[in-house]
Amino acid sequence: MNSVTRPTIVLELATYTSFERDLAAGGLFVPGCALEMGTDCDLRVVGASGELAVPARVVFVDPPRGAGLELDKPDAATKEKLIQLAQGEPAATAAAVDEREEEDEDVEREPIARNIFERLRGLTLAEQIKSANSNDPAERMALERMYGKNVWEALLRNPRLTAPEVTRLARLGTLPRVMLETIVNNGAWMQVPEVRRALLGNPRLGTDQILRVLRLLPKHELKVAATINTYPLAVRDQAKKLVKG
Repeated sequence: MNSVTRPTIVLELATYTSFERDLAAGGLFVPGCALEMGTDCDLRVVGASGELAVPARVVFVDPPRGAGLELDKPDAATKEKLIQLAQGEPAATAAAVDEREEEDEDVEREPIARNIFERLRGLTLAEQIKSANSNDPAERMALERMYGKNVWEALLRNPRLTAPEVTRLARLGTLPRVMLETIVNNGAWMQVPEVRRALLGNPRLGTDQILRVLRLLPKHELKVAATINTYPLAVRDQAKKLVKG
């Protein structure tokens, strides 16, 4: 198959929870992909901070769920860029990657950073909720990872919550609809594209909430939302109706 006729498959990372693990194994699963076994294609990976196209080949099919694609011998730089897309980070140069790795090593050696989890361990429910009002993003992130649903509502009430933190919460398929409503009702958060994409990828988003999020999208993003297979069918259907309207 020549390059002119190679199909392009879109993989939206908003709801891909095992991305880094699958990438390390050399392949990725694309929900809704209907290509035949052995088909060469271009995989367009769409993340919170951008997108990247990589050559790939279908190595297994699982209708109607989708297909597994093997990446065509990606180098270390390409894998790093893909991981950054999944994490919502801008692409970095090799030098920046080395610098970040050195910084990460320094953080691991830093007693204060290392002791955040120790300090938060064993909190009562009242203490967890109180800590959710912290002005330290690192502490809030550690708190959410340790106590999960116990602190979601308290975190969403914290006016200092950052866009990446909101995006992480918006992606959670177990987040109650009333808390999704809190996010949808926050005008400042809804101006952030990453937050909107995370919400649209959440299967618990109600129809009325879907429409309110879609109506905030620029027209070109609305057209993309109508075709991204990793978005729930209800999202794609409503996006198609808005595009036609």
